[in-house]
Amino acid sequence: MRSLLYFSLIGTFLSAQIDYGFDFSKSGSAGFQFLKINVDALTASLGGATATYNSGSRTLNTNVAGIAGINKSSVTFSNSKWLSNSQINNASLIQKYRNYYLGLTFSSFSIRQFERTTVSMPNGTGDKVSAGNNLIGFSIARSFTDKLSLGLQLKYVEEILDNYKFTNLMIDVGSLYKTGFRDITIAFILQHFGPDITPIKMKFRSPLIFRIGISDMILKSRINSLKLMLEVFHPTDDEDFSVIGLEYALFEKLFFRVGNQIDSDLFGPSYGLGLYNISTLKRFNLSIDYGLIIPNKIFNDLHILSLTISR
Repeated sequence: MRSLLYFSLIGTFLSAQIDYGFDFSKSGSAGFQFLKINVDALTASLGGATATYNSGSRTLNTNVAGIAGINKSSVTFSNSKWLSNSQINNASLIQKYRNYYLGLTFSSFSIRQFERTTVSMPNGTGDKVSAGNNLIGFSIARSFTDKLSLGLQLKYVEEILDNYKFTNLMIDVGSLYKTGFRDITIAFILQHFGPDITPIKMKFRSPLIFRIGISDMILKSRINSLKLMLEVFHPTDDEDFSVIGLEYALFEKLFFRVGNQIDSDLFGPSYGLGLYNISTLKRFNLSIDYGLIIPNKIFNDLHILSLTISR
């Protein structure tokens, strides 16, 4: 009964919306929107509710503090066909060095070339236009106690639109705290903090996001377990929304996942499967994650696949 009350209070807090007293939408008021994409299959399958995950390179782009205290080294490769024939690829690597965990991540977002149009030639000029984004991130994290981990990530991002190129430097700060009560874990994350940019005489700010997450094992035995995750997103350039996720594990090897973004206009439910730490030769382990996202709009279903090698 006490744990149910506890989760009810936390859920109420996480779902609370911040009222600024303004009656307008903040959507589209920041640049580098590709940073909001969940680039790994684990995060995508849970709707983004992986702030409290302690899973090495698999969730490096979600909470940098989550790379500490798990594997000595791991590398994750992810691929997804995204909206409107776009594509995003990601590679994340972590390596333990003394008491610290160092991380490196690369992301590339690209769209299919399209024909240039002008006011005088609305049917096309015959020229092709290309566009996309790239990201390089350097991370460092440490477990200060058996309960508290902190992490920092410095990111270089660029956006390419035909002959124009815009760049910026951003910082992510993450924390992970295991309360010691049941299996409850809490996370506080600040992502994409950086200066404004002024491309083509227009000023854009960074897509800053503040996230709070909490998770607990509501069922746990030697054979199976069920994990509940709640998370609230507060983007400075969009409306607040919440995410709820469930993960069922069988022998800590086979995972079934489901997530849902509440109050989100674009995405609805998401689903996923995972195989974790399959032993291979030379003491390496292999993990495979798959995520399926079902948009609320006219777009087709989205598929994300991730492969992780760790030791």
